[in-house]
Amino acid sequence: MTDHTEFEPAEIQAGLKAGRYRLIDVREPGEHASERIPEALLVPLSRFRPGEIPEGEGCAVVLHCRSGVRSARALDMCRSQGIELAGHMRGGILKWKAAGLPTERADRGASGLTVPQAVAASATVLVVISVGLAASVSPWWLILAAGVAVLLFQARLTGFCPFSRFFAGLGLRSR
Repeated sequence: MTDHTEFEPAEIQAGLKAGRYRLIDVREPGEHASERIPEALLVPLSRFRPGEIPEGEGCAVVLHCRSGVRSARALDMCRSQGIELAGHMRGGILKWKAAGLPTERADRGASGLTVPQAVAASATVLVVISVGLAASVSPWWLILAAGVAVLLFQARLTGFCPFSRFFAGLGLRSR
């Protein structure tokens, strides 16, 4: 990793208020939606193109992420293409929050569940219903429990979970 200029969170906050800095968040959309630094613009590292970074419009561009690792990687990408930015925030949003600086949090919705919690709760309910129906109506209901188990196992192996897509579509937080 290249040597980068690192800014402290308090310095960034003062610079944002004074109009000296433009803060770019290189975390992923779910992370940004869940909690973000006010005035930070989202440019996820997974879709990061150094030449497409919003101009500072007279401000120095500073990157940030969760802990400082991804923002340093994004700075390396910029430098490799001859684009110089001011630097990145040391410690990312974790250090920003530890310093007691303000963040904006997403509305957790009525349930407050995250997608993994909703998947686990739904799978549990389906298995309990399946076992209850198998005991009282017909053992064929155990096929439902087996289907849930197969879907969860497949999701763990492949990283694709239809339940997750469904709950994410409902607007639940990813984490």
